[in-house]
Amino acid sequence: MRKPDSSEIPKSFTYDAVYGDKCLQSEIYDESAFPLVESVIEGYNGTIFAYGQTGCGKTHTMVGLESPEEEKGIIPRAF
Repeated sequence: MRKPDSSEIPKSFTYDAVYGDKCLQSEIYDESAFPLVESVIEGYNGTIFAYGQTGCGKTHTMVGLESPEEEKGIIPRAF
């Protein structure tokens, strides 16, 4: 990534995963959060950091809906 008309060195970014808008809450939890939760139970430190623009779905991903069960987010699934 580079600013237009800039002589700065381009920056690159790496992502562990990218999920589309059709992705299920369970897929995100199983692939991204569950391994971290298991590590925390084994005594390691762990952090899930939700970052993004307002309205992009951070709260929905982290909290979700109370029901139906498949709409629960990372926090209730971790408990």
